[in-house]
Amino acid sequence: MPERDVPEGLIPHCGPARLVQTILGNPRPDVLVCGGRIPADSAFVAGGRAPAAVLLELAAQAAAVQQALAAPAGGAPAKPGYLVGIRDASLRADDVAAGVPLTVIVYRTGQAGPLATYDVTVNGPDGEPIVSASLSTHAGE
Repeated sequence: MPERDVPEGLIPHCGPARLVQTILGNPRPDVLVCGGRIPADSAFVAGGRAPAAVLLELAAQAAAVQQALAAPAGGAPAKPGYLVGIRDASLRADDVAAGVPLTVIVYRTGQAGPLATYDVTVNGPDGEPIVSASLSTHAGE
């Protein structure tokens, strides 16, 4: 699958709040690889850097993209969705530079109606893992 932009309207985030930007691969229905970055004009950036915890939001946005693409309508316009839990989060850095390319790997590990769980990893530009966690989401029906 060639790299492609995340379609406008697929998730509700826009402007500097939109951290996920490209779909890099979709090797299985339950796995998605996305590219993203923290924009320099993000409210989280100070002195060219943002707290590494912000990468949990990048991972949550990538999980929302995975969920939207896996839905029966396959990429229908965004519906409200909620990050309802973060477990086993591991941050291997205190902060990250704004504007650097990041890769997010999202594995959907379970789904029951509007509830879903994901194992996520955010890697830096050299492929080193920066953040990993298990996320729980609600599709907001």
